[in-house]
Amino acid sequence: MTRARWCVLLAACAWAASPPAAAGDAAFDALRRDGKPADIERLARERLARSPQDDVALWHLASVSAGDKAKRATAIPMAERCVAERPRSAWCHSALGRLYGGEAMTSGMLAGMRYAGRIKDAFEKAVQLAPAEHDMRSDLVSYYLAAPAIVGGGAGKAMSSAQDYAKIDPWRGAVMVSRVLAYERKFDAAEARLRPLVPADEEQRDLLALGYLRIAGAHRRAGDATKALAMIEKTLAISATGPVADSARRQRDELLKPKS
Repeated sequence: MTRARWCVLLAACAWAASPPAAAGDAAFDALRRDGKPADIERLARERLARSPQDDVALWHLASVSAGDKAKRATAIPMAERCVAERPRSAWCHSALGRLYGGEAMTSGMLAGMRYAGRIKDAFEKAVQLAPAEHDMRSDLVSYYLAAPAIVGGGAGKAMSSAQDYAKIDPWRGAVMVSRVLAYERKFDAAEARLRPLVPADEEQRDLLALGYLRIAGAHRRAGDATKALAMIEKTLAISATGPVADSARRQRDELLKPKS
């Protein structure tokens, strides 16, 4: 597994790249939508200081710590203890998988391969325990798309998991299926999954925008800047503010930057 593939995995699992979907707690959800990782960390630490068994707070702490080596060093033992003490908590397993993803990304290819099984097991267990949780299902799909078959990855597994989720949550499941189709460069099919969707709230609006942005990224990886820009404009037409819009503008600027 190359370092680049692990970068994809970490990006998919880190808080900054996560869609601002509801994660079971209104206070954290509002901070996610506003793109405030420092405030999420502060709130998570405050809650854990009051109640060390707060697995939702631990999950949010892990999510904003995955990309920082020093923060991971303290968060990983907390997540491992959470899994040992609360083996039926999907939040504990998901938190550990996200933190291990950060370790895999920074530890080199061979060490990353050693972490792969632990990441997969953590994400699969989280989905088994909480099959309706969007973030946990999205992490598992991210793993399957990023990891090669030798460590349990593959687009077929990603599609199967996305389709299973669509049976539970048809709206968000359609966005997830679109993501896998875009990865497979089935661009028309990916866009067709998104076209009928009408957002009912801010969370769905941002998730739909992210769906189009992922299609833009797939076009970009395929070398088609024109189609990538068209999908970015659709992204911004749906969501003009927030983390997804900020990412769309950065990608648009990169595509439009004159080549030296």
